Amino acid sequence: MANLGPAPKAQFFTADGQPLVGGKVYTYAAGTATPLATYTSASGTSFNTNPIILDGRGECSLWFSPASSYKIKLTDSNDVEIYVVDNVTSSGYVSGGSIVNSSIANGTISTATLTGNTITGGTIDGAVIGSVTPTTATFTTFSGAWAALPAGTKMLFVQTAAPTGWTKLTTDDNKALRIVSGTAGTGGSVAFTTAFSSQAITGTVDGHVLTAAEIPSHSHSYTAAGGVIGVAAGTSYNVMWSPGGSTTGATGSGAAHTHGLTASSLNLAVQYVDAIIAVKV
Repeated sequence: MANLGPAPKAQFFTADGQPLVGGKVYTYAAGTATPLATYTSASGTSFNTNPIILDGRGECSLWFSPASSYKIKLTDSNDVEIYVVDNVTSSGYVSGGSIVNSSIANGTISTATLTGNTITGGTIDGAVIGSVTPTTATFTTFSGAWAALPAGTKMLFVQTAAPTGWTKLTTDDNKALRIVSGTAGTGGSVAFTTAFSSQAITGTVDGHVLTAAEIPSHSHSYTAAGGVIGVAAGTSYNVMWSPGGSTTGATGSGAAHTHGLTASSLNLAVQYVDAIIAVKV
């Protein structure tokens, strides 16, 4: 089996098919006028000039950053524009076992078989993919767009240790995560596992002095004082008998009273997933 090799040199021509000797290749970040460097070799350690001046064959060594998209402007030696092409990316390649900017489907790399989005028989960081045990793999390094994240970037990771190139932050511990639309910060005073645990409810309600309208309608009985007034025959009296009124005895002071309160405990022990915060160094 053989593979088609890439063009060893980039070559450009005039409209009549002649090498564009002394022509210029300007390179920018895609969609912008911001210059973006290219390289003289695959090592990516030596930069081209910008613009690149084409040699006597209209050629140059032109290597792109695999993580970047470019805008290419080609001019003649007098800076007369020939064309502009935007959103140019490098072709994928395999280097040191890493697949860069490539898509692989229904193929085999070493002993790992790729079918659609499924990988079997291979390993990632020493963890076997597609086997019964273990069933997951832990990624300890990042490449491509991950590598371009600026230092100081903070992210959540559902694992105990920070990835390579990151430092685990331990300032915040046993706290909930709150999403805000404004300035990010911290707050609160109760630890997560303390707040979200089984909570007993006990106490009393407020006292209240009953008004007359709030007292149930009721009556009190009493016995009047006894006595008999005799009237002799033929004798008249202006007043026969007018007994005085009587009341029952009183008790109580009108003070407020309370009611006890007992309720079942509330189980707030919600399920959770632990995560860590790590900062890119």
